[in-house]
Amino acid sequence: MKSLLIVLIVICFFSCTEKKTFLGKQPSYEGNALTVSELLNKKIKQTHIRITGTIYEVCKAEGCWFILQDKEQKLRCIFDNPSITMNVSNKNKRMSFEGILTDEIVDESTAREYAQQVGESTTDISGKKRIQLFVVSTILLDE
Repeated sequence: MKSLLIVLIVICFFSCTEKKTFLGKQPSYEGNALTVSELLNKKIKQTHIRITGTIYEVCKAEGCWFILQDKEQKLRCIFDNPSITMNVSNKNKRMSFEGILTDEIVDESTAREYAQQVGESTTDISGKKRIQLFVVSTILLDE
């Protein structure tokens, strides 16, 4: 009986001290992570995927959005769970995420704001614009 109690205590200790390797939903994507350019060029929409890149910019007010980039392209990312945010200190860090690529139609003012945030010109923007968003469900911490 004592040995059973000791085994249960040891199991509890190790399960309670395990380092969490993600934020958000349990990681479930089995394939290799794509770069931002690979995802955008393949136009894999509405499919759960893993991407990796460098944090280019982060919402300074709440951390509710961030821009992920690779050597060629940038992608606006938001969270499916508002309780998860991106810390500004992660700017310029390489990270991986799971989620889905989707489209959103935004008004001209929002399109101009988004373009400025990624360092693009706003002179060609008029009217509504379709933008691509990556909706993050999981932040992978040890990638």
